[in-house]
Amino acid sequence: MDVASEQTGPNGIDWPPTLRAEVESTAPPRRPWWLTTGPAYLTILVWAPFFDSLWRHDLARAGLWPLAGTAVLSAVICFGLFYYPLAMWGYRTGRRLGVVASSTFGTDGSEWLTGVLLALAQIVWYAVAIDYAVDATFRGLAACGLLPPSVLEPWRIGPLALRGPLFLATALFWIFITGMAALLRLNSVIAALMKVYSPFAAVLLTLCALWLARGVSGFDPAAALAALGPERATRGPSMIAIATGFFAVAGLMAVDWGAASARRRDVVVGGLAGIVLAGTWTALMSLIVVAGAAARLQGVHLDRPAEVAPAPGLSFRWAVVSGLRGWPAGVLLLLFGLAALAPACFTSYLFIRKLFARWPGIRRIDWGWIGCSVAFLLVATGWPGRLESVADVMGLIFAPAVGAMAGDRLRQQGRWAGIRVGVNPAGAAAWGAGIVAQPALDFLAERGSLPLESVLASPVAGLVVAAGAYLLFAALGMEEPSTAVETAPGGSGEYEALAGSPADPPGPASR
Repeated sequence: MDVASEQTGPNGIDWPPTLRAEVESTAPPRRPWWLTTGPAYLTILVWAPFFDSLWRHDLARAGLWPLAGTAVLSAVICFGLFYYPLAMWGYRTGRRLGVVASSTFGTDGSEWLTGVLLALAQIVWYAVAIDYAVDATFRGLAACGLLPPSVLEPWRIGPLALRGPLFLATALFWIFITGMAALLRLNSVIAALMKVYSPFAAVLLTLCALWLARGVSGFDPAAALAALGPERATRGPSMIAIATGFFAVAGLMAVDWGAASARRRDVVVGGLAGIVLAGTWTALMSLIVVAGAAARLQGVHLDRPAEVAPAPGLSFRWAVVSGLRGWPAGVLLLLFGLAALAPACFTSYLFIRKLFARWPGIRRIDWGWIGCSVAFLLVATGWPGRLESVADVMGLIFAPAVGAMAGDRLRQQGRWAGIRVGVNPAGAAAWGAGIVAQPALDFLAERGSLPLESVLASPVAGLVVAAGAYLLFAALGMEEPSTAVETAPGGSGEYEALAGSPADPPGPASR
């Protein structure tokens, strides 16, 4: 461990660097839900990469009404399992994610999971934002006849298939712009971008759904199957698996948003508005767009490539290009492409902050360019454009982390035990059990021997298994003893947790 880690920090504990920075920082300001949780989760759930591939496989499996119910169910799952338990923990302690998670994983385990690993996840999301923005922009220009469709064809260098030169040059430009915004610490500008982006993207999606809604009544799942083209035989993840995979990282970070909530009801109302309402609306609007496009094109050789370089069948981009065509499709894709860039500024800010906190010996600007370079290499491979694969990886890693923390909270009956120095074997083993469980259940789903496949073959299973495993391992004595630390920073809900009172905590937050 480095020198900084060996120095005794607050409460006489040898805090790792990232956790030291968190515990020494001031508590996040307490604000109402419409300034914190609501807009934060709205931004995630109206982000085009989130809803682009939601319905690619489920549309060929069921009718529209069952799928509409799936949209509601997935939003409720994200709220009830991924968000609420951790958000309430953050609210009660007033502490940030790394410190709260040290109860479950230990100080060293939390340092690597909620610090380094989460920073790497933000680099991936940064690459997804850049890749989607450039891809949608180029498809929009091609739909308008301003670029040849060949700009989206891969650039082959021997056995490698990379993004084309023009694509990479544009991606490099946007990486420079968004990376500089984070390095210059333009936090207020980034926050303003996010506030403008969210309602703008929601309105765009709704307008697109209204445009294509007339064809929905004629939707036929068989036509949707044909729209998959060469991929029609591929067994893909369900909408619930994609949605919860994308949401897993946001669920883990619910601790921070709970800590920033003024009252308990802000945690609940903010989650209901930003996750259940926004998530359901986004999923339903994207369902109407894709189903409407498929219905319009029934009997028009759906398996042929579109006029523009083909997008994945039954994706949102495919629906816009195939259902609207021409200038309307081009303008909408251009707008969605530009709107997708706003989260790039936020994710770059996050990974720079976390990596610099872990290794402060490397300058902040160097971490910025290291992260941006890694993102550019990812974009060059085209992997961030495979949105289902990204959701699968994120759900595999982070859903069990959410589950292990939920199991720890359940064991403590909603209270926070304090930190556990080093690595907590119960938390690490529970996280591992959740990671192993999901591929095993996916294997059973592929063999057709798994009930409730859309739920069990998803990150939900990893979360539930990890929560149960933590309770089991803790009962078997694998849980490290906790160390009390000075909690309840000003205005936190820890007073309420200790007293067991439903009233709001004393202090500024209750006024």
